[in-house]
Amino acid sequence: MKRLLCAAMLCLSYGAVAQADVLSGSRTITLSNEQGERVAIGRVVFTPETDGRARFSIKLDDRLEEFFLAMRPFRCLTGATQRLCNFPVEREAPLVSEHDLVPLEYALMFMRTAPAALHINPFNGVYYRMKVVDGRIEGVVHDVDMEPFIVPDSVPQERRTRPLRDADLSPGDPRSHWMPRITIE
Repeated sequence: MKRLLCAAMLCLSYGAVAQADVLSGSRTITLSNEQGERVAIGRVVFTPETDGRARFSIKLDDRLEEFFLAMRPFRCLTGATQRLCNFPVEREAPLVSEHDLVPLEYALMFMRTAPAALHINPFNGVYYRMKVVDGRIEGVVHDVDMEPFIVPDSVPQERRTRPLRDADLSPGDPRSHWMPRITIE
């Protein structure tokens, strides 16, 4: 009985360590879909802090081409049916915890356009709601209006750091999104 209890404690402590390791070191950022397409779009490096959080930095892959759309440069991934343009928002320190991945979600927001479009539409925001699952970070696509980021004065002062609320996000229809999932592992 004592051995069984020790084994159970060891498994539980290993699980906690494995989860904590998710926010440590260099990880690949991959977008994917139901058809089996997987595209590594960059890397995120997590540096653990003393308070259980981790600082992160993102380096996008060179396969994301630079486009000048709506009077500003965007790094974009273009597929047969859509172009996804990274729209990073950095309104707070790049710190995350297992239970608060919002700064990472904001850094990995996109806007979608047609592959040959010369303009972007802020109503076509792509937001990946993320969580830690089985030793990696997984995200599912949500549609979002990017106006709070493009016109920050439209948001009350107390919400400017994190202007999005649950009501602002709509689950994205995987059929209308080229890459409805994001994985960081």
